[in-house]
Amino acid sequence: MSQTSSYVADRPIPVRKGPSGPDANTPRYWFDNDPFMSHFFNAISSMFPEGERFFIRSVRNFSDSISDAQLREQVRSFVQQEAQHFKEHDEHAALLSAQGFRVLDRLNRFAATGLNWTTKHLPRYALASTVATEHVTAVFADQVMQRSDLWLEPMVPEMRRLWRWHAIEETEHKAVAFDVYQECIEQGSQSGLWLRRFAMAQVLMGFFLEAFMRHSLLLIKDRQFSPRVLWNGMRQMWGRQGLIRAFHPEIWQFFRADFHPWQLDNVELLDGELEALRTDGFAAA
Repeated sequence: MSQTSSYVADRPIPVRKGPSGPDANTPRYWFDNDPFMSHFFNAISSMFPEGERFFIRSVRNFSDSISDAQLREQVRSFVQQEAQHFKEHDEHAALLSAQGFRVLDRLNRFAATGLNWTTKHLPRYALASTVATEHVTAVFADQVMQRSDLWLEPMVPEMRRLWRWHAIEETEHKAVAFDVYQECIEQGSQSGLWLRRFAMAQVLMGFFLEAFMRHSLLLIKDRQFSPRVLWNGMRQMWGRQGLIRAFHPEIWQFFRADFHPWQLDNVELLDGELEALRTDGFAAA
């Protein structure tokens, strides 16, 4: 296992029960009463359950090939954390469906079919895609935590706790799938390196295209697809301090041959967010 992941050796990946998420009393526009940003995070959340089931299956496909005892333990924690994540986001998806956004249910059934086929018939590519997507979500989590004043504090308390908890755990296990890939597939080989690069290219196109499609469908269904809403939202996403604008530089590090997720060392940030989660009333932090 890469020495860059030694952080986890001294600090095991904890498994927590998720915080209480949204319910029928949660405002429809729970991000600063802003339909654009609320539906942006709704769209991302709706992608998580099937994606996280896919991550679990993809890593488990190689569990018998892992010789490192520490990594096997990390995989167990990774699976348990991801299982908690899809449970919480399943509940959020059910709330969105009850609010009239049942189109997401149909999209998720379609996604599940494709992801199940991939893990069954293309296990190496499934793991490479998992590694790539885990990097995207880890960078997203890092940006959300770094600018919690912009991306967490405007949320209502139950959504803030949900997203902060998820961002923390995505950071804690961000190297697990990568280390499995390194041990079981890449191991310094050029074919393994190019497979994960190809997977990242596909993930970047697919992830953002699907997020855009889901976001647009939510806004259209909610009759919020107006020039004013779109203009204000795009400024928040692509402006000087925009989430996507700040997000992309770290993504490209993945294509380096010597890349490892813990080269982005945000342990200090992680500790601060754990304390913020406790202060916000989540005792399991």
